[in-house]
Amino acid sequence: MYISELEIDGYKNCNKKSKISFNPGINILVGENASGKTTIIDAIRMILRDSEQGYITENDFYKSFEKDDQKRNILINLKMKNLSPEEKITFLSWCNADFEAELHLEIEKEPNQKGYFKKSIWGGKAKSSAFEEETFDNIDAIYLPALRNAEEKLTNGKKSRLALLLKHQYKDDDRKEQLVEAFSAFNHSIIKNKDSKYSEIEQAKTDINTAIKESMGTVFGQSVNLQFSESSFASILQNIKMVFFPHIGEMDEKKFRDVAINSLGYNNLLYIATVFAELEVVNKNHSLFTVLLIEEPEAHLHPQIQSKLIKYLQKMASEKENLQIVVTTHSAVIAASVGIDAIIHIKGIEDGISSKKIRDFQLEDNIKKYLNRWMDITKSTILFSKGVILVEGICEAMLLPALATIVLAEYNQGRNQKLPNSLEEAGVSVVNVNGINFKYFFPLFCDPEGWDDERLPIRCSGITDKDPETIEITDAGGKKIKRKIYPIETEEIKGGNEVISLATKLELTKQARLYVSPLKTFEYDFAMCGNFALMAEVIREGWQKGDESKSGVKNECKIISEKKNKYDGDNENRRNDAKYIYEHIDSNELGKGIFSQLLLEKIEQGEKVKVPDYIKKAIIWSCGGDYDEGRMSRENSESNL
Repeated sequence: MYISELEIDGYKNCNKKSKISFNPGINILVGENASGKTTIIDAIRMILRDSEQGYITENDFYKSFEKDDQKRNILINLKMKNLSPEEKITFLSWCNADFEAELHLEIEKEPNQKGYFKKSIWGGKAKSSAFEEETFDNIDAIYLPALRNAEEKLTNGKKSRLALLLKHQYKDDDRKEQLVEAFSAFNHSIIKNKDSKYSEIEQAKTDINTAIKESMGTVFGQSVNLQFSESSFASILQNIKMVFFPHIGEMDEKKFRDVAINSLGYNNLLYIATVFAELEVVNKNHSLFTVLLIEEPEAHLHPQIQSKLIKYLQKMASEKENLQIVVTTHSAVIAASVGIDAIIHIKGIEDGISSKKIRDFQLEDNIKKYLNRWMDITKSTILFSKGVILVEGICEAMLLPALATIVLAEYNQGRNQKLPNSLEEAGVSVVNVNGINFKYFFPLFCDPEGWDDERLPIRCSGITDKDPETIEITDAGGKKIKRKIYPIETEEIKGGNEVISLATKLELTKQARLYVSPLKTFEYDFAMCGNFALMAEVIREGWQKGDESKSGVKNECKIISEKKNKYDGDNENRRNDAKYIYEHIDSNELGKGIFSQLLLEKIEQGEKVKVPDYIKKAIIWSCGGDYDEGRMSRENSESNL
């Protein structure tokens, strides 16, 4: 059995009914702040009667920020599927005709005479159907909050999570009574000064009574006795606290210290471990169904510990059939550590919550395997972004944020509705897919075949090279050889990149676009756009060998740079210079990484650059704009020739 569906209406940020679907086992909810992740967790806690959840307040009812619009009722519906024969009997009063358990909670905003909001809860389809309260005894909702005070939960007191764990351990009333009797007998022996071993306590009691008698007299005075705190079962558990030692396996109790001196991160781990131990006890006590709700487990935890923790949760979820886990996170480490099918993308919309379960995308097995293998920390940022730009290599990945600042400033000039000033401000991530592996990533945002257009509600653009096909020529000796093409704008050339055909398909989708360099590659096209001088200067400065006063790379780059991008229509000269630049960027002497770093420094220092149109389109699309080719070209009308 598992929670398959949750509907929220009128609660917190949900003005209209919002539906969230879940997977069996582990569910990882990702999304930006205020998207509704906590609302989902709280709604589950409320309908399943989590004992630690506070009272409903007027602020929990939806109220618009802009309109005079507020909800008078909260309605939460929960559906559970895959019930076993035993569960069908236990939850019979909750079941519909398909033997899916349904639970409904309605809260009216009008408070009763005591100031509480009226709640109605029922199972099955009809509100008037018989409802057995005892059925809740077969469900456990265990909650691990985000902003948790781990130290408070591990020390003694009424809020102790440790006390809750111990309470689950004691299911037998006789065992509870034995503990209370032993504790009471020990307390009695001390207070009564048994065998005169505790005379200091007895003397303190005598001194207090003497002081009262002498100061108040026999008429106004009172008598006092001393005893330990209440010896009830609950108070005993609440007075037990946790201590720690910084390594596994220590048995000497004298070495253990108070958790107050432990680190925040490790106290969080101790707290989480206590919750896991509670979960084990709950399962041993034959609870039919347990849901573990965890908010932001990454708090105060090192990335390696985050990964280890989430993998342990996956293991638990796969081994326990009656356990479902729902985790909210902002951690790319956690998102990268689980299978892609476990991810549920949450987005706040005008009237509520939009959720997209990646399992429902029905990705092909080869795509799923690729994403599960290569979705590392950098690539998993796509799940947390407002927009995404997929690029082939390190050059584009390093330079695009700086180029975007230029493009967006140009785009916003004179517009009433402006885009953000940078990719960072726009929440756009640049993701290096290491080659032309776009076909594995675009299905997260759209169905390239057009059957299911909208998937992750995130704009995604890709930048790819045209990579012209080589041509076969015959050399002077009659030998056939293949020659690379270095095209100019007036030549029609056929691209050799297999993903180019994807660009046309993506034009028909709502969320995705692929932009292809018109000539050859990012580096070649960037030069041909009118950046010859700057790129040549970067190569000259980065080249370690040679003397610019003599023939060689430094000298040739100096000559190109001194042309200052003025070619007077000589396209062959432009072609040759772009070819020279392109061939030396990726040489062993320099390399794309060093070149990109040096070029980036020049741009950040204020050097003027011209950005190719296909790069502009990719940036503007990912930031939520529409590319106006006529206007953009007029604003950048200086000739590249």
